[in-house]
Amino acid sequence: MLPVLAQIGPFTLYAYTVLIDAGLVVALAALYYQAPVGKAWRWLDLGLAAAIGGFVGARLLYVSINADYYLPHIDEVVQVWQGGLAWLGAPAGAFVGAWLYARGRREPLGPVFDALALPFGLLSLLAWAGCLAAGAAYGYAVAPGQLPSWFVSQAPDIFGLVMTRFPTQALGIAWSVLALLAIWGTRRGTGTRWAPGALGAYSLSLAALGVFLLSFTRGDPAPLVRGYRIDVVGAALVLVAATGAWAFRLARGTPPSPAPAADSAAPTEPAASAAPTDSVTNG
Repeated sequence: MLPVLAQIGPFTLYAYTVLIDAGLVVALAALYYQAPVGKAWRWLDLGLAAAIGGFVGARLLYVSINADYYLPHIDEVVQVWQGGLAWLGAPAGAFVGAWLYARGRREPLGPVFDALALPFGLLSLLAWAGCLAAGAAYGYAVAPGQLPSWFVSQAPDIFGLVMTRFPTQALGIAWSVLALLAIWGTRRGTGTRWAPGALGAYSLSLAALGVFLLSFTRGDPAPLVRGYRIDVVGAALVLVAATGAWAFRLARGTPPSPAPAADSAAPTEPAASAAPTDSVTNG
């Protein structure tokens, strides 16, 4: 575990923060370089709007979950440098930020979402790696002999007590690697073309599915919603929304193939028959 990477004067570089920031940089670079001609900066601005929205959404959800603490300490709501982000608020906030920007610029979201398919998987991988480094999202305690020794991990809880635990973080990393391979294979495949936006939603659904399944193995404390951990409920909502989105896009059909180019051998009208204004209009 390496929760702190470096201390530079008054600034502390936390492993989780550095990894997430690296994932965001990759996502923004992917948008810039995959954008159609003339839209690179517009797609980059849309990505920044999504990043800001995701950050605000994650912070607001964290504050809401811990309202009992923040209500008497309202000034600490904006002190994000002290930590406190709930990832389940990030997808919702990112979508709102991207949608507001896209609506103002009349930019379709589908192609942008597809360009983020691989970065979504990478962010999931880096988030689980950050949890492993920071000692967050750890697994439940395992009794001796309950599970094979090669399958468990020695990990601390929020009080620093190291115990034999279910390898939730490591499995999160493994799931993210498999999801990345699935996304890459789907993107590189030569089969059915996906409708715009479907691949991005598919990628997000894979990340949410991993969080949903592994949330049942977590040992860190979390608020309950009708007896279920809030991360279980939140991941289920993201999973249903993302799965419904890509299934709906596929059900609507794939985009039509581009029309074939005109045959160069096809007969053309003699130049003399062209309208007198053609040479002026096309010249």
